[in-house]
Parts: sequence; C-alpha cells; structure tokens
Amino acid sequence: MQLRQLLVIAIISLSFISPVNAAPDGPDRLLIHEMRVLASSICANVLVFYNQSGSPFVEQNRQSYEGKLLELNRLSSRLDRPVITERVHTLLLSVDRTSKLPQSGTALRARSPGFTLWLLPVVEAHAQLQHELDLSYRNTEPASGEADPSDLHNLRHHLGELMVGYQVAAFSRLGAEQWVMTQNMVVEHDQQVLALFEELISAHPEQTQTLERARRYYVFTRQLLLNQTGNWAPNAVERFVSLALVELDTLGAG
Repeated sequence: MQLRQLLVIAIISLSFISPVNAAPDGPDRLLIHEMRVLASSICANVLVFYNQSGSPFVEQNRQSYEGKLLELNRLSSRLDRPVITERVHTLLLSVDRTSKLPQSGTALRARSPGFTLWLLPVVEAHAQLQHELDLSYRNTEPASGEADPSDLHNLRHHLGELMVGYQVAAFSRLGAEQWVMTQNMVVEHDQQVLALFEELISAHPEQTQTLERARRYYVFTRQLLLNQTGNWAPNAVERFVSLALVELDTLGAG
C-alpha cells in the first residue's frame, strides 16, 4: 500500500475517535518527546532508503518510516497544537512526494533522479518540526508527582540528532549543507551521550543491563559517527543507533 493511501486511512480513522479515546493518556511533555524521537527516525530512514553510499531501497526501511509517520500523525492529533500539527503535515507531504524518485535499483539506473528536489524538503520539514518540538518540550513541565525523566529524554534526543546529522552528511550532493553538524557539534553530542549513559547507570542500577546494552550498540557505531570523512556506512549507523533507541524505549515512561 502506498504512503498516501496509508495516510488517508489514518486521517479517516482519527475522525471517528471519540473525544474520550482521543485524549492523551500521558502528559504533553512525554508526547512531545516521543514525537521528537519519531521525527528523527523518520528522516534518517528516508535518507537511508535512497542513499547510494550504502544499501538503498531496502524495503524494511520504507516500511519503518511509513509506520512511524502514521504514529507521528496519531500523536500530533492527540497533542493538538496547531503549529506542530502543521509541521507534521508538511513532513508527511514531503515524504509522500519522494515517491517521485526511483524506488529500486533498476529504476535508478534508468534515469537520473532529482534527489535534491525531493529529499531536501524532507530534511527542511524535519528541521522545522524539531525546532517547534524542542521549544514546546522546554516550555512544558513534567507531570506533577512524577520523576523527571529529562536525562533519559535528553539521551534519546542526542542519539536521534546524531543519527540524522550523520545521514544528512552521508548523502552526497543533497544540498543540505546548512543541516550538516560540524565536527565540534558531533563531538559535543557524543560527549553528552556518554555522560548521560554514565549518569543513568549510576542513578538507576536496576536498569543497568538495558542501559549497558544500549551503550554497547552506540559504542559499536561511535567511530563512524565521529569520523565523518567520506567512508560512509549509513545503513550500519541507522541500524545500531536505532537498536540503542529500542533498548531505551523499554525503560518505560521515560
């Protein structure tokens, strides 16, 4: 099923949800955070799917970003903040328009695609959405009476930003130079990630096993993230950073 059909089904389905069922079952801050992580993963998956520096046109990547787009749209409807809803719809449309690009190696060999024309809007839409989500996250307080999960949120956010930054840099001739992270920014994010892992392991010894697994996945790909000099491995970076994020997802309400 094409992405546009999936989105139409999602929108129709949401229109039948009752106000009670549509109400958030968690604080806005958690919804905003989950949307930040989803948006980063979507952008990374789209770029990996088309990047000839790695293994393009892997169907699993397409299925991943299509499913996450539906989830992002669902969370946006629950959050119900007009500016964010508009940014989410812009991202949805920009990803949908990438269907004009070749969708297989055979199609790619048959014509020269306009990657900048169709993929640059995805990067731009993601950056604009993340900007709004970051502002909203900073301006939203944690639920009263609950532990503040900011360290875990920040860890997941830094991982997502490193993943997207790498994928943008790894896509040659994309024209997205303004969104390529500088080496100093990469190092700063990396140091934040390592420090947050240490802090979380120290503060939550009962979660050490999960946190250590997530850290191993990150460390496995860390040298690739730090050494962005042209020896690109977009699929490997996306896979192992995603595995780290999956482990962190299991920690629950954080």
